[in-house]
Amino acid sequence: MKLTLTDAEKKSATWAELDDDALGKVVKAMMFKLKNTSDEQGKLSYLSAALILCSAAVEANADKLTQTIEGLTIKGQSLGNWKVIIKKQAISI
Repeated sequence: MKLTLTDAEKKSATWAELDDDALGKVVKAMMFKLKNTSDEQGKLSYLSAALILCSAAVEANADKLTQTIEGLTIKGQSLGNWKVIIKKQAISI
């Protein structure tokens, strides 16, 4: 799958500036790229989580989002405390 964006879409500072149709094309192209590379299939869930966190920051009109998880336990294993930070970065051309 080849991703085709307009010049204006390519110049967008973040994905949040794209209209729904263009954003859908970007996400779909990335999903196909990940799906077609077998050793990267597990990364699809990471990408999805990252997109959700970035969307939450955009909806809050924030350049940075911090999520703290205390006492994380997965499958009965205690994994400690975690902090996830999402930060908007400027695009350099």
